[in-house]
Amino acid sequence: MARVFRMCGYTPRRRFTACLIFLVSSVSLTIFVSILRISHFPQEDLMEKTIADMHSRMRFIESLYRARQEDIIALQNKIYSTRSNTTYKHAVVRSNSHHFTVPPEVVAMMRNLTGMKAASGLQTETLSLMQTSFVYQLLPHLMATPTSLQPAYHLKGGRLFSEVVIGIPTVRRDKESYLMITLSHLISGLTAADLNNTLIVIFVGETDLEYVLNIARQVEIKFPKHVANGLVEVISPSASYYPNLESLPLTLGDSFKRVKWRTKQNLDTIYLMAYAQTKGTFYLMLEDDVIAKNKYMQEIKHFTAATSVSTPNWYFLEFCHVGGIGKLFRSADLIHFITYVQLFYKNMPIDWLLESFLADRVCTIDKSVNNCGKNKLQIRPKYKSSLFQHIGVYSSLKGKIQKVKDPQFGALATYYPHDNPPLKRINTDIKEHSDHTVKRAYEGKTYFWGIKPKEGDVIEFWFAKPTAIASYIFRSGNVEHVSDKFYNTAVEVLPVNASKHFIFVDEFDEFGLAEGDLKRSFGPLLAIRIRVTKDSYYWTVLSEIGLKTFDKAKKS
Repeated sequence: MARVFRMCGYTPRRRFTACLIFLVSSVSLTIFVSILRISHFPQEDLMEKTIADMHSRMRFIESLYRARQEDIIALQNKIYSTRSNTTYKHAVVRSNSHHFTVPPEVVAMMRNLTGMKAASGLQTETLSLMQTSFVYQLLPHLMATPTSLQPAYHLKGGRLFSEVVIGIPTVRRDKESYLMITLSHLISGLTAADLNNTLIVIFVGETDLEYVLNIARQVEIKFPKHVANGLVEVISPSASYYPNLESLPLTLGDSFKRVKWRTKQNLDTIYLMAYAQTKGTFYLMLEDDVIAKNKYMQEIKHFTAATSVSTPNWYFLEFCHVGGIGKLFRSADLIHFITYVQLFYKNMPIDWLLESFLADRVCTIDKSVNNCGKNKLQIRPKYKSSLFQHIGVYSSLKGKIQKVKDPQFGALATYYPHDNPPLKRINTDIKEHSDHTVKRAYEGKTYFWGIKPKEGDVIEFWFAKPTAIASYIFRSGNVEHVSDKFYNTAVEVLPVNASKHFIFVDEFDEFGLAEGDLKRSFGPLLAIRIRVTKDSYYWTVLSEIGLKTFDKAKKS
């Protein structure tokens, strides 16, 4: 925008728009001439691919032009209405570039980032392309804070334009983080030419600024050259970007935990898309737990060029058949899907929204399901094989264990030890398998493995002395025995003053996890137990037993 103003000046709207059209046309002509010089039209099919590629670039430039037109109109209106006090307004903007208080721990962390590019990420600007004409009616919570669309953190790369933008959303995972492995595979799979015309944007979907800064620091330490030359960026939204996720309607028969997770995932997806849509001709949708084939980008470009000739009206290309991984969009088309998700982000997960969006484009109510499927394939061509493999075992949905495991990742933990308070005894009705006993699991030596729990079966942990417990975690199932979880099972405590009656405090969720904090009002406990409320069809694994006292909670 600054360069456009310098070239065109503060002219009346009609002259300014004409000047901008001239600039866009000049850029388009430059791209066209450069393509002609490179190809020399050695073959007819090469000519067709070149024209298709030029068409994609033109659509991208047109989308930028439309977006800038909106910015110009809004800016001109502001200039004309506030010309008398322009200096005052700019001073306010400069002095309030951040509308949130930086926590002391972040300030301390910033001192340790002196000289690193990651330190500049707190200087952010609003994402104007999230501001569609009716975004505030679809997402009314954004009106509560003027800076709701301004990133809380943005480590900028400085690249103005790339051929492909790779979007990687990441959040704090329950156990393992796969982000650095994913980045290593993606970067090493790029050719020298790809490194110069690709942009990787990491979206950190967390509002804990200290955590976000730490991710940016890790990325810069591991990939300093690629951060310096603009290949990798890191961005994170403001906390006010998210609505109240505690009052969502339940849909699709999902638990509240799953509804909350998929709703936030949808919002993360469109935020990342909104930022990326002006950064390159194409947008590649990935996740933070994948590995890629070597030279994957070359295969993507060749297939895209060929498909753009044979099927010019494609909406996205599929390079992996798992969920939302490996989907390539034209950046100019992203605004349609972003708006669609804004309408239905509370209703279904992102991969279902993709399918629903395609169906709404090409399916009619008077046709069969098979006919609809064929029509969708025409606008979502699939590559012959997957270029990306999912490696994540622990989902971003807390407690969920995924069955996909990659041998290159190495050995994965089957249990997680804790320094638990001493016990007087352990009682259990569940038959223990081999040496996978409850006692050894509590001591952090292995996992507990029991045979088909029955209704009324318990595992009781009796403390050596009355002990005040601040928090607990019981995780069932592991990467080797995903289905061996506690189903229909409660967590109960026995306070000193409870007259020998255990008190219900929690139950295992659909992923076999029970985790929470205990109120001080319970006082010291004599025991804590797990009680099965319905016969199970499966064996059960207890891969994590963690009981934290208030003293240890303060230290951590």
